[in-house]
Amino acid sequence: RGPDCRFSHRTSAHCQGMTMIVFFLSIATLAWRFSEKECLSADASETCAVSRAPGVAMDSVLLQRSFKQMDLQVSDVDAFGEYDCNGDGRQDCGWWDHGASMCGNRVYCGHQFRMGDWRLHDSCRCRRCHSDEFYGTAFADANLQWPQPPFLNALPWGTFRVWADHLDTCAPWLMPRTDEDLRAVLAYARRRGYKVRISGAAHSAGGLVTDGRDSSAFVISLGEYRAPGEWEFAMRDMPDGSARATVNAGWTQAHLFARIRPLGFFVPAQTAGYFFQLGGIVANSVHGGGYNAGFIHSYTTRFRVMTFDGSIRVIEDEEEMRFWRCSFGLLGIILGVEFQLERRSDLQMYTVAKKMPALSEKEFWRFITLSAEADLPEGVVPDAETGSRKSWNGEYFVDWMSDGDFPTIAVYAQKANASADWAFEGELGVPAGVNESYRELLEERVDDELHGRMSWGEAARRDGAPPIKVVGVDVNDLLHRFRAFHLAKTMSMAAITNIPRLVREQSKKLNDGFFLTRSPAALAGAFFVHPSKAFAAMDKLREVQRASVGSEDFVWNLPGEFRFLRVQDSAVLQPVPAGLWFNCQMISFPDLARNEQAWKRDFKAVEDYWVNELGAKPHMGKVWGLDATSQGTIEPFSDAAACSVYSDATKAKFNEYRQRVDPEGLFFSGLGVKLLGTCE
Repeated sequence: RGPDCRFSHRTSAHCQGMTMIVFFLSIATLAWRFSEKECLSADASETCAVSRAPGVAMDSVLLQRSFKQMDLQVSDVDAFGEYDCNGDGRQDCGWWDHGASMCGNRVYCGHQFRMGDWRLHDSCRCRRCHSDEFYGTAFADANLQWPQPPFLNALPWGTFRVWADHLDTCAPWLMPRTDEDLRAVLAYARRRGYKVRISGAAHSAGGLVTDGRDSSAFVISLGEYRAPGEWEFAMRDMPDGSARATVNAGWTQAHLFARIRPLGFFVPAQTAGYFFQLGGIVANSVHGGGYNAGFIHSYTTRFRVMTFDGSIRVIEDEEEMRFWRCSFGLLGIILGVEFQLERRSDLQMYTVAKKMPALSEKEFWRFITLSAEADLPEGVVPDAETGSRKSWNGEYFVDWMSDGDFPTIAVYAQKANASADWAFEGELGVPAGVNESYRELLEERVDDELHGRMSWGEAARRDGAPPIKVVGVDVNDLLHRFRAFHLAKTMSMAAITNIPRLVREQSKKLNDGFFLTRSPAALAGAFFVHPSKAFAAMDKLREVQRASVGSEDFVWNLPGEFRFLRVQDSAVLQPVPAGLWFNCQMISFPDLARNEQAWKRDFKAVEDYWVNELGAKPHMGKVWGLDATSQGTIEPFSDAAACSVYSDATKAKFNEYRQRVDPEGLFFSGLGVKLLGTCE
């Protein structure tokens, strides 16, 4: 299998500037396909067979693409049968999808040829999540796998996996459509003694939803949910000229902005891409690049929620809102969100790039304050020059791989209202045809490798935007046939050089601040440090990235990223206190690593310095907590790191409220248990 987009139709503009990378890797794949090292005997997941570690059925397999959890070999087929994957007496597999040229029901079925198979249908057998160990658990519950009346009514979405396939579990994934459907799911879970976890668009890297260890846990999403009345969508004007919008928490930012942008309104903070469910955003520490804007959950004014017994409440008391913001789904289901909005008469989307004349802290800050015109207060960094401060938002990228001594640094910046440049040649207002552009975006047809054809809007709500993947090649062979460093340089620089084009295209069509409709399926670790330590943080990333040059194990291949944000005191479980923070991010495709331990070692080296030397705190939705296990391997989200994110007082305060609103612990599972646990 060569490099592909998980969702693909037309190329060029829809591959978000990654065409050159995909083309380059396609050539590598052709060489791989015709080499003597091609894997000729694929397992049920249609990848080369790997051995299973003892006990893997009840363990989570985190951040590995080559090994899906519970991919079973032919010899592992158990009492459930070859075609009945859950023992309910109904055939789940045994049919071939001629249109897709692969087995149907690909969530549970894979191609496993055996002697005597005369038809393609015969070779489509159960391949995962049907171990005898799961009998009587949520993992093997037929009513969760096929949630149809009279017990349940929801769209089955297979088993939970995160957006970029870093984590693939056996937890059934359901998408109820109404409040009554949700109540039925919660009641069923309580009767059966299950745990319920709530996902957004599954963009968090780790086990915040579920880590796959708890076989009593299953996942629900609002990807198909429709809210009643004003909680689907409504707006109201405020006395100060601003507005507020109530919105279905299962919508993405694209769905919301399609309603508010034509009217000139914006949420005060936003991400680079549209493709995050609103409920997931406000239940996490998601932020943008606004110099005076904080976590997006800070701009919520009301929540409509469902608690463990199916009761629905509207929460607007600020003290109680603080518990629900950044609550990781540990309290209940956020059904609807009210956002405060702000009006922007003009919005200027633009980019600036520069090759640094010298690698120094002075030049680093000169670019931020002078070239990027960052709206940062004087004195943030001693002796830093002060610029115009006209830009309200900045997302920065540094290409360390192409030239470590004279790197290219770039910013995607925005100016608004009176700060916009009067001579700017691009769009400043609401573009003509903006409603049609949003309609085209949301209705664009895409292909999901597991679930078939659907609109982009449906795909984004259900499990995130179509990721651009660089997967499926034999990395050892790729590194042997091509100089990995040159490939890494190409990828790192391409990511920067394509941003101006993406910004121009989005500004012309929508001019809403977003520049990504798709994003590469890359690994990312992000941490918050004091702005005075910004250069030290990025210089350490440069050091580790440059040290990978010539490595046969792992070569970094994407630029470093950073942003600023001004955090408000708005949530009990926000990872950092109020104030101005610098968010530094390491990002890379893992596919140029010889094995998963190779990239984990390098990510750990950066994280150790940021945390231990600079006092960094993790972004909860990214990769963090890398630590050595008793077996000598490096794994993320360690117990020691998780239990130390919050103080004992914070954990006690949140737990006291959690036990009041969820006395049965229906939602208490996943990584959140570690975050609220006691350090040993």
